[in-house]
Amino acid sequence: MAETNDYDRYLPLYDAIVQGQLITAKGIIEKDSRALTAFISDMKDTVLHVAIKAYLIEKLPADALEIKNYNGSTYLHHAAICGNKEVAMLLVEKNPKLTQATNDHNQVPLCDAAQYGHKETVSFLLSATKDEYPSPFAGESGVQLVRYLIIADFYDIAIDVLNRYPALAREGQGGSTALYALTEKSKVFANGSRLGYCGTLLYHFCPDFVGIYANRETVPGDGDIENQKGRIREHNKELKQFQFLPRIQNTVLMNKQAKELLKLLISEVRKAGVDQADNVLGPASWRAARSGNQEFVIEVIKAYPQVLWLFNKNDGLTIFHLAVQYRQERIFNLLYQMGTHKHFLTAMQDKSGNNMLHLAGELQPSTRISGAAFQMQRELQWFKEVENVVQPSYKEEKNKEDKTPREVFTEKHKDLVKKGEKWMKGTATSCATVAALVLTVVFAAAFTVPGGNSGQGIPNYLNQTSFMIFAISDVLALFSSSTSLLMFLGMLTSRYAEEDFLKALPMRFSIGLITLFFSIASMLAAFSGAFHLVLFYKIQWIAVPVGAVACVPVSLFALLQFPLLVEIVYSTFGPSIFGKQSEEVVL
Repeated sequence: MAETNDYDRYLPLYDAIVQGQLITAKGIIEKDSRALTAFISDMKDTVLHVAIKAYLIEKLPADALEIKNYNGSTYLHHAAICGNKEVAMLLVEKNPKLTQATNDHNQVPLCDAAQYGHKETVSFLLSATKDEYPSPFAGESGVQLVRYLIIADFYDIAIDVLNRYPALAREGQGGSTALYALTEKSKVFANGSRLGYCGTLLYHFCPDFVGIYANRETVPGDGDIENQKGRIREHNKELKQFQFLPRIQNTVLMNKQAKELLKLLISEVRKAGVDQADNVLGPASWRAARSGNQEFVIEVIKAYPQVLWLFNKNDGLTIFHLAVQYRQERIFNLLYQMGTHKHFLTAMQDKSGNNMLHLAGELQPSTRISGAAFQMQRELQWFKEVENVVQPSYKEEKNKEDKTPREVFTEKHKDLVKKGEKWMKGTATSCATVAALVLTVVFAAAFTVPGGNSGQGIPNYLNQTSFMIFAISDVLALFSSSTSLLMFLGMLTSRYAEEDFLKALPMRFSIGLITLFFSIASMLAAFSGAFHLVLFYKIQWIAVPVGAVACVPVSLFALLQFPLLVEIVYSTFGPSIFGKQSEEVVL
């Protein structure tokens, strides 16, 4: 069948398809018999490449469905990329050979569907694609398919493919294996679950409740239409209240499938022998350590303990050295579940003569911690913790550059110290200014009480409740603003040594911020009490709107500063991120 590339001639057809003018497109096709197979764009796309439509498939003979565009994609490739399962079924029914056609990237339509994350299309094409030479389920093509399935979170399909073709677990594609793709999926495992705190508690303590409501889709009926309608309304109302439960169940199911897939991959790799296990499990574990995939590392260690003693080729680092270098506390905490092995693991050095404490002294920027001051605090926490687990002699040991861990820490963090000092001084200056203003106002208000004084200096409204609110609030505002001002002045005059960022500066900052908030709230309470005294006899209902309006600035201050305050208090006084997370002995 002839194929033309008269782009100008078929430009109206191309425009009609792109703009969704199907009636116009149909008219052009009916008048020109070559329009279905002609190349209507410089990308060598035909009508069916641009718009996958069932009525176009019916008009083409089976062999014409094998036409490829500029990158070697057939119509079935395009249907797979779009996730159009219905069209894919029509194409395969008319020409079964399309499932085996590869594009210029050596990918069959099944692989394209997996790459673009269309699960229903993947399931159909998996059943329709044949294991014929050259098999899409062997070698790099097969590994690429499994990798795409893992990236798309289709773990159940990946398990099915690996059960049929277990050799794919041991092979690589461009230097990357199926296990390698799973290392970046730390959030899909139970330890990194996306359920959130409440969702995790709900599932662990009420799994039956989650299962029942997550799967309720129908309502039993008895033939009574009126009663049935009522039950349906109640059922839909009930499901709406628990619409988050299916998400919890799906996440937990995905966790289980991912763990099953991980065990299957490790098991198949182990069957290949020690050398193959080193070459596959080693790099995968190092990558998992860098990304903080704790459950992945645990499963590998349990199945193949030798991985603990493997060094990466570039730097000569083990799993735990990488955990320190990339600040992955979830991996580092596994040291506390290692028994006597941890003493040998912490004694290792890299190719540059750095021990684990040297690596803790290196600067590792983090996107999880906001602000230079808090990053400096976290860096100090890491250095102190690693200092506690290494041998005492390692604290003064020098690397090949003749530097001790403390010297490395000071050199690498001097810029971060300057940035942290600048941020803290700027913030302390602004807060101290506000505290000083509050202090000035409430101090003056103490000697200019509303309603004035009698001849003996006794306030005229002394017996009024509003006056007592004013007086107590003014005193509280005075002392809290004084405390806040002193804390922020202490920060401005601090020496800003490295160790100050660990406890001293964050403590002053948190106390200063809390007392500043309290002083502002007390000042507004004092104002509300005074305002009520002045206008009470004229407008008796004035207390309610004044009190409501006074809450607005306090609430705004809380909303703006509360996240920062929580972060400071939690990182300074909260539970440590280090320590044994489970009583389970990993090795």
